[in-house]
Amino acid sequence: MHRRETIRNRPRWLPARLFAGLAVLALSVAACGPDVPALVTALPSLTVSETRLAPISTITAPASATLAPSDTPPAATLTDPASATPSASPTAATPAASVTSQPAATELALTPDAQALGRQVKLPILLYHYVEPWPANATPLRKALTVQPADFAAQMAYLHAQGYVTVSLYDLMSALAQGTSLPQRAVVLTFDDGYRTLMDYAAPALAPLGYTGTVFVITQLMDENFAQYLTWPQAEALYAAGWKIEPHTKTHPILAGQKRDFQLYEILGSVQTVAAHIGRMPRFFAYPYGKWDDTTIELEREMNLWGAVTELPGDVHAYSTRYGLHRVRVNGTMTLADFIQTIKATQ
Repeated sequence: MHRRETIRNRPRWLPARLFAGLAVLALSVAACGPDVPALVTALPSLTVSETRLAPISTITAPASATLAPSDTPPAATLTDPASATPSASPTAATPAASVTSQPAATELALTPDAQALGRQVKLPILLYHYVEPWPANATPLRKALTVQPADFAAQMAYLHAQGYVTVSLYDLMSALAQGTSLPQRAVVLTFDDGYRTLMDYAAPALAPLGYTGTVFVITQLMDENFAQYLTWPQAEALYAAGWKIEPHTKTHPILAGQKRDFQLYEILGSVQTVAAHIGRMPRFFAYPYGKWDDTTIELEREMNLWGAVTELPGDVHAYSTRYGLHRVRVNGTMTLADFIQTIKATQ
């Protein structure tokens, strides 16, 4: 799954150093990356430079992107045509301060109480990538990243039988910041990259159990309608059914070590695009390849994101480390007994 195609026809204006970095990334093999297509649109020149962002709570989606309650389909109808053409999306080329629509009150910052910095919550945030059959001649890495449908269904049936309830990262952050209660056995299901086969296997397996998940999407690959990734109508249908759609950058680059403008384009651009399609600002972020640096954290704070998930293993979360939430990776080669042991270790 991690084969990278050669980037061809480099635009003349693209700096040689940046092109070299992108080429190396495109050819790299990493443990969590998607099959990022080679023909992703090149980065435009950015005009935001080193200026600080206005609070992202001043940015809202256009009215046409708002999902009305009557648009919510029953779980069984999550079958939007894969051929649907996504609509155009905003990018970070427009500074955040230029978008002035007023947000709903519920979209403003989550205010921590006096006990927030000392509060911890223990629950598993499960990390999935593909949920689909193993492809022919799958490499060991591809198998590790791909949970087969029968295995996924068995894992979810076990959680349900044990009384687990799916909650969102919003629920977790509310518990950390303000002490709100969570179910005794709470679990967060996350799916990185937003593969289209989630509609074929994961969503149908979760719906009868009353379970939902969070999908971290790569927005430009969806904008350009690459066949491997969710379409925007599919993502919108998942959101209407109770799932969360959160950003995973525009093109899935390694952010760590990149200049501020580069990171701003990738993070803010994906945040704005998700907001335009689901009708509210997303508040959580997933680091491509699990890598970030101080600049990444600085931008997340300026954008008023509430937290970010990593690939670091663990199940204890704190408000003070909300931009480094740990997750429990579900390996595609796990047996059900392995999965059960992994879950029991988080109790």
